[in-house]
Amino acid sequence: MALTRDMKMRSAYAVVPAAFILGVISAALAAEVAAPPFYKLLPFDYPGPLIRVCRTEYGICLIPFTIVPGAPCECVTADGIWVHGVSIH
Repeated sequence: MALTRDMKMRSAYAVVPAAFILGVISAALAAEVAAPPFYKLLPFDYPGPLIRVCRTEYGICLIPFTIVPGAPCECVTADGIWVHGVSIH
């Protein structure tokens, strides 16, 4: 069965909105799973997965994976104060 010009136009009108909607959804999901910046102090119950974590008395922060577990590390608070901790994983 050959597609007529009218059928091709209808399918194009369906594909464009679908592609737009998928793009918006994927951008929203990417924003939700974006990792926090390195060294920013986060609460202990931070919901996202973090590869390497520095644990302090006040919370945790994401640190580069090149820092080995057990090594000293630091996190920065919202006030710009650096607090000492230990890399735990």
